[in-house]
Amino acid sequence: MSDFAQLVQMLTALTQPDTNTIRQAEAALKPVLKNPAAMMTLWQVIADISQPIAVRHVGAIILRKRLTPHYSSFDPATKLEWQKNVLNTLATEQQRPVRSGLVGVAASLAAVEQTATEPFLQFLTAAANETQNTAARELCFLLLLEMTDTIGLHWKEHIPSLLQFFTHVLNNPQEQTVVHKAAVQAIGQLMAFWADEPEIDSLAPLLPVLLQVAGRSAFAQADDDFLSTVLDVLYELAYSPAPSLAQYMPITVEFSLQCLITQQLEMRVRDAAALVIATTAEAKSKAFGRHEALLGGVLDALFTLVQNSNDSAAGALFESNPAWKADLEGEGNDDDDDDGLDSPTETSMAQGTLDMIACEVPKKFVWPACLQRCMERLASSDPNARKAGIACLGVIAEGCTEPLTMALPDVMPRVFAAAQDPAPQVRECACFCLGQISEHCQPDILHYSSQILPIVFGLLDDNNVAVQATSCYVLEMFCERLEPEAVRPVLDSLVRKLAHMLEVSNKRSVQEMAVAALAATAVAAEEEFTPYVQGVANLMTSLIQLQDPNLFSLRGRALECMGHMAIAVGRETFRPYFAPTMQSAMEGLSTESTDLQEFAYAVFANLAKVMKEEFAPALPDLVPHLIKIIEMDEGQIEEAPESKEDGLAGLDDSDDEDENGQYVLHVRTALLEVKKGAITALGEMAAHTGTNFCPHLEGCMTVLQKAAGNWHPLIKAEAADALPSLIVPSIAAYHNGELKWTKADLTGANPLSQHTAALVQAVLTEEIALMKDEDKTTVGKACEAVQSVIELCGPHALVPVLNDALSNAHDLLAKSAPCQTADELYGEYGDDDDDHDVFMQAACDLVGGYCRVMGQHFAQYLPQFLPAICEYAKPSRPASDRSMAVGCLSEVAQELEGAISEHWQSVFLPAILNGLADEDVNVKRNSAFCAGICSENLKVQVVGDYPAMLQLLGQNFALDASASESTSACVDNSAAAVARMIMASPENVPIPQVFPVFLQALPLKIDMTENQTVYQCLLGLLQMNHPEAVSRKDEIKRILTEATHESSKVDDETKGKLLQALQGLQ
Repeated sequence: MSDFAQLVQMLTALTQPDTNTIRQAEAALKPVLKNPAAMMTLWQVIADISQPIAVRHVGAIILRKRLTPHYSSFDPATKLEWQKNVLNTLATEQQRPVRSGLVGVAASLAAVEQTATEPFLQFLTAAANETQNTAARELCFLLLLEMTDTIGLHWKEHIPSLLQFFTHVLNNPQEQTVVHKAAVQAIGQLMAFWADEPEIDSLAPLLPVLLQVAGRSAFAQADDDFLSTVLDVLYELAYSPAPSLAQYMPITVEFSLQCLITQQLEMRVRDAAALVIATTAEAKSKAFGRHEALLGGVLDALFTLVQNSNDSAAGALFESNPAWKADLEGEGNDDDDDDGLDSPTETSMAQGTLDMIACEVPKKFVWPACLQRCMERLASSDPNARKAGIACLGVIAEGCTEPLTMALPDVMPRVFAAAQDPAPQVRECACFCLGQISEHCQPDILHYSSQILPIVFGLLDDNNVAVQATSCYVLEMFCERLEPEAVRPVLDSLVRKLAHMLEVSNKRSVQEMAVAALAATAVAAEEEFTPYVQGVANLMTSLIQLQDPNLFSLRGRALECMGHMAIAVGRETFRPYFAPTMQSAMEGLSTESTDLQEFAYAVFANLAKVMKEEFAPALPDLVPHLIKIIEMDEGQIEEAPESKEDGLAGLDDSDDEDENGQYVLHVRTALLEVKKGAITALGEMAAHTGTNFCPHLEGCMTVLQKAAGNWHPLIKAEAADALPSLIVPSIAAYHNGELKWTKADLTGANPLSQHTAALVQAVLTEEIALMKDEDKTTVGKACEAVQSVIELCGPHALVPVLNDALSNAHDLLAKSAPCQTADELYGEYGDDDDDHDVFMQAACDLVGGYCRVMGQHFAQYLPQFLPAICEYAKPSRPASDRSMAVGCLSEVAQELEGAISEHWQSVFLPAILNGLADEDVNVKRNSAFCAGICSENLKVQVVGDYPAMLQLLGQNFALDASASESTSACVDNSAAAVARMIMASPENVPIPQVFPVFLQALPLKIDMTENQTVYQCLLGLLQMNHPEAVSRKDEIKRILTEATHESSKVDDETKGKLLQALQGLQ
């Protein structure tokens, strides 16, 4: 049998629908194809039009795979001959499958040649100009599409010619659809390739006509695959920093929005369109927000999708849990889609996009627009409109936390009304919204506890499963921050109701959320939960023994509840349940359930906090396990799957597989969460088990240092949080549990032991490096960690890293740190009224920590730090920025005392006066504190400014302290400021005018840390028999009586002094 016939036989075998036949043919072909001469034989088979199309097609696929390794050994003439043969055959080939295979062969030759050879240029020019041959014109662009990488890397000098090809075909309304589609795909892929390169400027002007052609071709035919390709290109372009593309952002979003709302398209395509919109909002957030009409159009579409969809709109609460979604389907929400549990829905797409917009687009743009649409729908007579209004309000709660918190007085009545709506879909979404607000609007939402708890308590009896589950979710989110006195009135009925729901419900969502709500209730009630521990623990004990893998999430929730109860009631009360809880958690580590493992690590963290040294026997087994988990690689490189067209992976050249194979990074997201939980547990064990943890310090330090360099922000941030805990065991072992240091002592004897000093420097080295990370959450955690370490260990811990520590902090305040300049890559630059960055609070707190440790030594750096801090106090900044800045100045003044004197007139006084006149109560509050601290520390230097400060402080006393906790705290701090001014210089305070107002504000309502200050002032005036104090003894008696009552939160030492004073007034 000839080589030709033998090859045909093997190629024929490859077309058979039998796996064994194909494998045998691959094995037989592989040694044959190692011979360069076989390439010509293979070409002869492909060029023989008498051969079956399938044989020729598979021959072209193999030739593409195996020709290029041999091609480099050919002489120039042979190479040229190959190019001509392939391109000439391609130009005349009539069979589309064979032509498709030959396009791949031609593209592979172009990739090897790199430079644009004459045969390729002639072929492309001729094909593009074949006015009478549609297939040839299509072929031109299919080849250009296949050659994207080669053109992008090596053909840049031919951009003018390529532009001519593309411009001509895209602007020709008479062109055939197949040619338009091929041209759109080719130019789109090239745009995506050059998205971050200067060459994009040449192609950008084609984007409008590209989208016009794509829309005309695809929407009429509902061509899902074509639109999906175009949307992939738009996704790549969304991150491009090119100014030439910025002007086309609106039409990009409008095109994507049209895809999103077109119901004839497949859900995967609509989901891709939603991703483009969300990504554009993230990458071009300011430009997106400034375009009012565009933002409004997107929001209208998203709200309408939620309104018109029959899917549950309770947000992500049910989306991430298949068992819970099954509960909903049992309620009649089944849409008969077998893939419904995994497929996106109109509601999930709309809410996910809205969430991204709310989180990324500046609040000055997105909040008013969203609030208006929510309120309009909440006032509608259509229950689906009300559903959309309340659901979307819940979705934007995280992104719009600050303005939503300020608007709670106007918003909450609408939320309460929705929670009692006759339509179950509205009540369900109202519960979700309440949960979101309870989670993100702390602590202000606690002001509504007397209204929220009864409403939610009633909803627990709702007939709708989704309402029951989401009601429990509200309780979980709301109760976590609640004080015992707030939950006390409903504690007994609440525990009984939740326990009853847990016992009688067969719905997993209700069971899990009831357990979570019980856990949160325990945390809120604290020791008052003690009478319920036995009953709840008995319920949980049965759940933590569940062996059905389908019920492991419920088992995990029960473990979590046991840990929360331990936190609530303490070691003595929880001790009987410690061993069975630990046993169940340890057994959970041997399962394959990452959810159960994650819950187990959370339980270990909580039990280590509570049981302290009693937890130590578990360390020898647990710590090595945790280290092993943290060391695991959550991302692995895997070979990219073969395309459907290619297959025949067995015929790749074995000598080149390692170099030429395509690989992808597969991230195991579940393992990321597990590693995060393991790091948390390790940190808590180190922090609370004392010297017992010392044998494990070296291994833990090594693994956490590695984790600090992890590629994923979740792991880096958790490592930053855990590292300082490793210092605690060393202090327990070498310093008897307490490290004593002296403020501002930079040059004296080092109080750190050698062991502790080494740990401290290792930790600070990692944390200071993380302050320069590109992830803001990680940077915030690193700032918090540096502050905790230096405040624990004193100035000698800071000295070796002082320059880097100060420099990194200043970069953050000056907005020049890596995490703050990343947006500039996408053409987005900072404005004065940018939204508040939460992590900056940690940076400002760190400055306070530097002052606390360095004392007056920090004064030399004030000329650099104060201007940066004051930038955040400007009236154009958000209220939280202004509050943060004045709070930072207060800490500096408090710690540096008289060392700030030269900056009083230029920095501190203007900040105080502007802050006291601010419209925001938190800014007023911090300004009042700053005024008091400066008066106390600078004394005579500031008395000339007393009148201006007192006038503005007086306005704070007129605030309605019952309006919110923040308002009440503002009044408290204003009273403390007046007290400090009186004590610093009583002769400069008009006490007859000030004292009555001062007394009306007492006792303090919220800020108990100021009790010592106000009562020291009050008792001082009494002791000196000041006329105003003597004349107002009855009012003072009232104050002292309330302050010494058993329910008062005044500390015992101060209470004793007040009782003595009260007796003297009788």
